[in-house]
Amino acid sequence: MHVLALYSVKGGVGKTTTAINLATLSALQGRRTLLFDLDPQGAATWMLDGSVPEGGVRRALKGKDLDERLIATRYRDLMLWPNGPEFANLVLEMVEMKHPGERLARLLEPLAGRFDHVVLDCPPGLGLMADNIFAAADEVLVPLIPVPLSLRAALQVREALAAQRRPPRMHAFLSQVDRRRVLHRDFVDQYGGALPELLPEAIPASSEIERQTVSRVPVVYGQPRSEAAQAYYRLWRAVYLPLAD
Repeated sequence: MHVLALYSVKGGVGKTTTAINLATLSALQGRRTLLFDLDPQGAATWMLDGSVPEGGVRRALKGKDLDERLIATRYRDLMLWPNGPEFANLVLEMVEMKHPGERLARLLEPLAGRFDHVVLDCPPGLGLMADNIFAAADEVLVPLIPVPLSLRAALQVREALAAQRRPPRMHAFLSQVDRRRVLHRDFVDQYGGALPELLPEAIPASSEIERQTVSRVPVVYGQPRSEAAQAYYRLWRAVYLPLAD
């Protein structure tokens, strides 16, 4: 089971839309895929028409009633672990438990035989949740908008990973790219050397991606021939094809 985390210390960079589309592509390729919504805003859960089942946060962290918490989506081979405001105190519960930095990894362990891929849609920020993400993930994929402040956030992720005992691999990609803007077009030439983890694949600023929040259908499913869907497909290939080697 391969665990991919869409993560950044910065919000608003395209983590959720990317997580949804990569998870959908994985499922469309016939891989048993779990989209794990870690953000109590619950955007990924809302996009996939999910809801948080009854039961306390601590029971969820202990893996109680796990089958009831995994929700089938409308897409074959794609399951959802939902989140919402009910889980806003998730980190506070982790603090009170044994091995607080490993709670997510321990929660995922029993799922190894049931899923081929797990995609984590992560909240922004550092701290205990980030430690859990780093401990559970095989790979961290960092979206960044092509501006210096977003680059700074990606470098902070790299520093945080370097402090881990067993850090996952890190890749980054450009998100919300508007090639009409000089800063966006020149970003790689000016700043790419500071981030060798940056993949050549980029996700454009796109009305198709914005309309996902209206249709609640991933662009790779609803508009598979669109520029945005093809960009997600190239990113998915860059991330997942090495696993077959």
